[in-house]
Amino acid sequence: METSQGPRIVEVAEEILTDIRRRKLRRGDAYPDTISTARRLGISGTTVNRALQLLAQRGVVRRRQRQGTIVLDPGCQANHAALQRVHMVVRQDHLQAEGLWADGVLLGLQGALPGVELRFNFRPEVDEAEYVSDLIHEVLRLRQRAGLVLFRSTVVTQRLAAASGLPTVVSGMLQPSIRDLPSVDRDQRQIGVLLAEYLLKARCRRFLIWMRERLTPGDHATIDGAMATFAAAGTPIDAVTLRCLPSDCEAVAAEAQALLGASRRRVGCLCRSESLARGVEQAIVARQYPAGRRPVIVVADTARRPSSDLPYPCIEPTIGADEWGASLGRMLATAARGERPTPYRLTIPVRLRTPALA
Repeated sequence: METSQGPRIVEVAEEILTDIRRRKLRRGDAYPDTISTARRLGISGTTVNRALQLLAQRGVVRRRQRQGTIVLDPGCQANHAALQRVHMVVRQDHLQAEGLWADGVLLGLQGALPGVELRFNFRPEVDEAEYVSDLIHEVLRLRQRAGLVLFRSTVVTQRLAAASGLPTVVSGMLQPSIRDLPSVDRDQRQIGVLLAEYLLKARCRRFLIWMRERLTPGDHATIDGAMATFAAAGTPIDAVTLRCLPSDCEAVAAEAQALLGASRRRVGCLCRSESLARGVEQAIVARQYPAGRRPVIVVADTARRPSSDLPYPCIEPTIGADEWGASLGRMLATAARGERPTPYRLTIPVRLRTPALA
C-alpha cells in the first residue's frame, strides 16, 4: 500500500533523521541548530523547528534551551507497549486545507504515543472501499502492532475499520449506523446555535445557510442547531434558505448574487467554510450595499491559527490542536490495550470568536 509522507513537517523530520544516521550520531551527541539546518535544507526555520518537535515527541531527540538538540535514539525504535505504527487515513485535500491545525494534531498525537511511527494514507475519492480494504489487509498481515486514525471519514471507511478489529479512533463525527468506534469531535449542534444567535442579534431577518456540496452528519447537526434557534426566535420557515455548493468561489458568488438580490431585509449568511464565505463576500462587494443593510457573514470552519485575524465571526474549539491530537492518541492507546476508552465519545465545546470590527 503506497503511502505519502503527509504534511511537510513529516517529510523534514525524516530528512533530519536520515541526516542523524548519516552522521553516525550517538546518544548524547548534539545536532546542528535550527538556523543552520534550515539553511542546509533550504526551508524556513519554523518548519525545521516543528519537525524537530515531532522528532522530540518520537523520542529521537531532546530539545532544551541553551543545550540545543541532543540525540537520544537514532534508531527510532518504538517504545510504546501496545502500538508500533499508526495509519492516519485522510483525504489529501482535507489535510492541505487544515494547514497548521493538522500540524498541531500531529504533534499532539505523537506526544501521546511516543516512539510510535505515524504514517499517512490518502483516501481517494473513487475506489475508496478497495483502497481501505487493501490498507487493512496489509496492516493485518504485518507483524507490527498498528492502529488507525480516521479523519473526516465516510461511512464506508468507518464500517470497514470497525469490522477489521484494528484499534481505531475517529476524528470527526461518526456516520449513521456506526457504533463501535471511539471519536473526538466538536459540538456540531452548538456550532449552529452560536452562529444563528449571532445573526439574530445582528438584526438579520432573512437567512442563507451555505454548506459544502456533500453533507456529513456533522453538517446535519449544525443545520439542526441553527434551524432550532431560528424557530425559537419566531423566524418563518420561508425566511431560511439552504444551499449545498462546491467550494468554488465563482459558483458560490453567482448563487449568492441571485439570492441576495431577492431580499429586501438584512440577510445573515451562515457559511460552513472559509471558501464558501469568500464566494458570498464576492457577491456582497459587487452589489455595494449601504452599511446598514450589508449582509452579515459568519463561519463555522476555519483552518487559521487561533490568533489569526478573520474578518468574520467564526467558531473555534475550546482546546488547541495539540490537545485534540493528544486526545486521539490516548483513546487509541487505550483501545490498543483491549480496553474501552473513557470517554468513548469526546465532544469538544466550541466558542464564537468575533473580530474587533464585526
